[in-house]
Amino acid sequence: MVPWVALLLLARACCLPALDISQCIAPLGMETGLIPDKDITASSSFNNDNVAPQNGRLNQEIKSGAWCPKSQITTESTEWLEINLHSVHVITATGTQGRFGNSQGVEYAEEYSLEYWRPKLGKWMRYRPADGREILPGNTNTYLEKKNHLEPPIWASKIRFIPSSSHRRTVCMRVELYGCYWNVGIVAYSMPKGDIRSNDVGLTDSIYDGQWGEELKGGLGKLVDGQFGGDEIREAAKNLAWVGWRNDSRPTPPVITFEFDKVREFSAVHIFCNNKFMRDVQVFSEAIISFSIGGRHFQDEPIRYASVSDNIFENSRNVSIKLHHRIGKWVRIEMRFSARWILISEVVFDSDVAQGNYTPESSKPTQVKDKTKVITTNNVPIPTAHQDDPLYMAIVVGVLTALVILLIVAVFLIIHRHRHRKCFASPLAKTTIAQKRAAPENYNTCGSSMLPDNKMIIDCGLDVKSDEYQEPYQALKCAPYFSYSTVLLEMKDFVKDSNTALSDSSNYDYAVPELSSAPLLTKRRLLDDSSAATALMSDHEIDMETRRSCAGSLRSKHSTRSPSQQEVLIDLKRRLETTNVIEFPRHRLRMISKLAEGAFGTVYVAEADGVPEYNGTITSDRRLVAVKFLCHDASLKEREEFERDVRILAALSSPHLARVLGACRSPPLAVVLEYLELGDLCSFLRTTVPPSLATLMHVATQIAAGMQYLESLNFVHRDLAARNCLVGKGYQVKISDFGTDNEVYACDYYKVDGRIPLPLRWAPWESVLRGKYTTKSDVWAFAVTLHEIFTLCRRRPYEHLTEAEVLENLSHLQADDDLFECIDRAPGVPRDLYEVMTDCWRRDELERPTFAEMHLILQRKCLALTT
Repeated sequence: MVPWVALLLLARACCLPALDISQCIAPLGMETGLIPDKDITASSSFNNDNVAPQNGRLNQEIKSGAWCPKSQITTESTEWLEINLHSVHVITATGTQGRFGNSQGVEYAEEYSLEYWRPKLGKWMRYRPADGREILPGNTNTYLEKKNHLEPPIWASKIRFIPSSSHRRTVCMRVELYGCYWNVGIVAYSMPKGDIRSNDVGLTDSIYDGQWGEELKGGLGKLVDGQFGGDEIREAAKNLAWVGWRNDSRPTPPVITFEFDKVREFSAVHIFCNNKFMRDVQVFSEAIISFSIGGRHFQDEPIRYASVSDNIFENSRNVSIKLHHRIGKWVRIEMRFSARWILISEVVFDSDVAQGNYTPESSKPTQVKDKTKVITTNNVPIPTAHQDDPLYMAIVVGVLTALVILLIVAVFLIIHRHRHRKCFASPLAKTTIAQKRAAPENYNTCGSSMLPDNKMIIDCGLDVKSDEYQEPYQALKCAPYFSYSTVLLEMKDFVKDSNTALSDSSNYDYAVPELSSAPLLTKRRLLDDSSAATALMSDHEIDMETRRSCAGSLRSKHSTRSPSQQEVLIDLKRRLETTNVIEFPRHRLRMISKLAEGAFGTVYVAEADGVPEYNGTITSDRRLVAVKFLCHDASLKEREEFERDVRILAALSSPHLARVLGACRSPPLAVVLEYLELGDLCSFLRTTVPPSLATLMHVATQIAAGMQYLESLNFVHRDLAARNCLVGKGYQVKISDFGTDNEVYACDYYKVDGRIPLPLRWAPWESVLRGKYTTKSDVWAFAVTLHEIFTLCRRRPYEHLTEAEVLENLSHLQADDDLFECIDRAPGVPRDLYEVMTDCWRRDELERPTFAEMHLILQRKCLALTT
């Protein structure tokens, strides 16, 4: 049966709000061009061509490189750059840069303010953060982005950036907006203002942006900002969490009226309430919920919900009320007091746009005889049986009886199936993959295992099956994912005893490294540079190179014996004992741009002189590298683990892995890694001219080769995807992990049950629902990566499903109920390759192919395409 952990995850997924603001962090399209030029305007421009508002895109060097207003800027200036999003979005952050202008620009905004507009407000509003300051900090140089997280967020369809300066100066700006589409449908809500407690804790909606008075009207605020209050009232109030009313300060109970964008069908409402009863705060005793289509007259027969008083637990809680698919555009919630105070923090509706035409209520619906009540839909009365009617009671009893019978039958079938599987599962059932594939009658496209379920200790426990792959480093078992430098436990002593420490820990305080004044090396600049004119070959040259590569690999495969895993481990141990991570002089690094920022620290792209080759020789060419800094507040244990992982990564020997080039031992501790000229594979495929099918197969074959090497060591990558692969000249591909913390790909990660974000659309069911990671979970992710490659990263995995629906889809594999839905075959994916991909998405890990098998299959397909 489905474990309780999975049931809890499913219940949470089903009850998720329509919009999780914590996931609402994606760039909205200034940098990528999704926001078109016509939607970017300004009060003025110094030059309507070279520094027009359409040039003010973050990380882009368009014409003179930014938007520059005509007048010089002071604290009194009213120049603005406007972005029209057309529909209401939630803006959670803004980013700004100055004008770089090929190293000639010196103009940037030291500070700025924001104004926003949305249809319901009908006017421009000045944004005020939680600290009350209207002025946001800007830039300190012309090339580094300054990102400001907005607390509270902004609900807007138009945004204006208004530069400001304490002294008169010329200002230029490049900007980006971060957030997501406001799909909840709430246009505004109105309610009583809120009261102040005796200890001066204000329980008003301080971020409300509508009309203020005794009644708040026409705006949005705390009740929809995604921030849930804690158990302590005083602390939560300081964090702008609670809105509250006192029963002796008003003649009537508080009423909140929500207005929606369209007529909707409501299935439930969730009200997050405080229950600090020792301080006279309790959940409302009754909620009366009414609906209206026109907003003037609310339908009779409201939904009444009576809550049970809790005088035992003082924790805050979510109160969910079923709304039975009622129809309306306005929803009114009246709450009755059960103590002196009512405090609420968030109100979330489960609703869908109603189908059909609806007219506003003109009057109250007419009442008919005592035995019936009237429900009005489209102002057409529909009589239904009264609760005291014997017919009504008979129907209710009949339905309940039928449900009980169905439940008994379901339990019986589950028990019978479980016993059948337990009695007839043979210890010899675990055949090899080849034997299983030889039996076509057991083949299932999406892979439903006929083996008994694995019995695991869910909470970071160990898999007790002796014939399966065991997670090599159990200390990392609880973590959702790590880079491919996750280490073998048996290697630990070799790393600890070899060489000297990477870092000089005598003084570990340091500032963020200053970026070079060099321009960003975008792909456009790279391809325009005469020294990099050979970055891309012609299709014919690529096909010839691919053919030689595939043919050579196959000849090698058949002419020499592949080393055993034991031999590979012995070689790795030898390399660990002999490999010395060289010192990379910091003066040979010129920081260019920030690539990613995560829990470990920050990754920068840099230009480096004197990069060592594979044979140890030092090249005189200037190359791009990635510099990964350890965060300044890292503990001694974290530094030791960082150093250990660097040593192991340096000992790996594969041309398809981003290798360690050296380390900067003096603070700040950093490791220098390979970084290829054309950046990550995802962004490259999205923006380049579509390569040939043979070239794409060549790319996939290289990734399989790198993963085959990691598989031979039982190394688990945990986040294999196109964003974590690098592309160089001649479509050379290397596996990395730089895309994991890159905010460009923030939407590819999802927080499941409050854990560290997971690459949900790339992860197998056992990793998401059981926290189990093996090389076979990487095989699953590799098949998803193949989907990315052959669709040029322009079709998202499970593109028709939301995150909650993807989570539910994966749960079908855990339940083994044959309802799991594979990623559909896209037009660009060869049919025979798609069949191999579905093998990688089988339920049972043992039925999935190995990377060695996948590499051989791709080599053969690659050679077939080039002959």
